[in-house]
Amino acid sequence: MATYLGFSTQNACQPKTTNATSGSAGGPGGIRTGINWGKKYSLVDNDLVIQDFINALNIRRGTKVGQPGYGTILWDLLFEQNVAQVQDDIENEVRRIARQDPRMVFNMVRSYPYENGILIEIQMAVQPINQPVVIKVNVNIQESTATLV
Repeated sequence: MATYLGFSTQNACQPKTTNATSGSAGGPGGIRTGINWGKKYSLVDNDLVIQDFINALNIRRGTKVGQPGYGTILWDLLFEQNVAQVQDDIENEVRRIARQDPRMVFNMVRSYPYENGILIEIQMAVQPINQPVVIKVNVNIQESTATLV
């Protein structure tokens, strides 16, 4: 898994290039050749969607550069007492994170106390494939990571 270290300002002031074909006057496209602003891909592999979801669970709210509202408060909830209200808050937070990805069809979530944190069991499906998958995520307090079990 990649480690986020920050952002790079290298070549930040350079003009952005496209893969557009040149028109008759050397500009980007023309009447016969339209502007090709790059290929658009929609990645929907099961493993990719699950890894994106795990990555979203690992980002604390306020730590992503340029997007202070992005992230989860799951890590703040882990240090609370293990009562029913906190378990509901954890499950609601996982549902909120899952709703942010349109590729996920979210069915069920349950959370249980686990060795050094909590175990979150999620039943979901990826949108075009629609094959149900049950994943188990170990949220470890000591290592501050969420990983698949």
